[in-house]
Amino acid sequence: MSKNINVPKLRFKDFSGDWEEKYTIDIAPLQRGFDLPVAQIKSGSYPVVFSNGILKTHIDYKAIAPGVVTGRSGTIGTVTYVTNNYWPHNTALWVTDFKGNDTKFIYYFYLNFNLDKYGTGSGVPTLNRNDVHCIKKSIPKKAEQEKIAAFLTYVDTRIEQLTKKESLLQQYKKGVMQKIFSQEIRFKADDGTDFPDWEEKKLGKITNKKSSN
Repeated sequence: MSKNINVPKLRFKDFSGDWEEKYTIDIAPLQRGFDLPVAQIKSGSYPVVFSNGILKTHIDYKAIAPGVVTGRSGTIGTVTYVTNNYWPHNTALWVTDFKGNDTKFIYYFYLNFNLDKYGTGSGVPTLNRNDVHCIKKSIPKKAEQEKIAAFLTYVDTRIEQLTKKESLLQQYKKGVMQKIFSQEIRFKADDGTDFPDWEEKKLGKITNKKSSN
């Protein structure tokens, strides 16, 4: 463990001093998940976290929340933050010890790791945790970790809200378009009068076909 002259360019004003450089194994070590054949999964209260996220629930759990899980085999690079006790599947790697670090910060720490570039294998990509553990990374003290995690969580929440709003607007637009083109909705002219009735024409009379040559 060593101190490194390592100060991020973008930083909250309340904090100063170098971030500390450590091996990843000393920040948040990863471990292979537990075997659970799909045929043996029984729907329950506990999420089963696969390499690409939470896909099923089970009646039992293996890890205490909060948790951070990433892909080990199949899908590499996906990182999942778990708020309930959970079952990390054998296709995943899970953080076994946060070493006193903020759990949500560790989630963003691994998101920023770009773990997919450490995957090996041409068929089914696999992530070897030892290839990650030996890499040195710099992290701040816990108070700054909490500030960073809170800010990034806020940004994620806003993105989620805006994405949901966009989805609702897209649905609204689709519904309005259907009503407009079925003439269920008709606009009026600026003077309040009705526009002329729509005419029925063949498509070839409305548009011109251009050759691709």
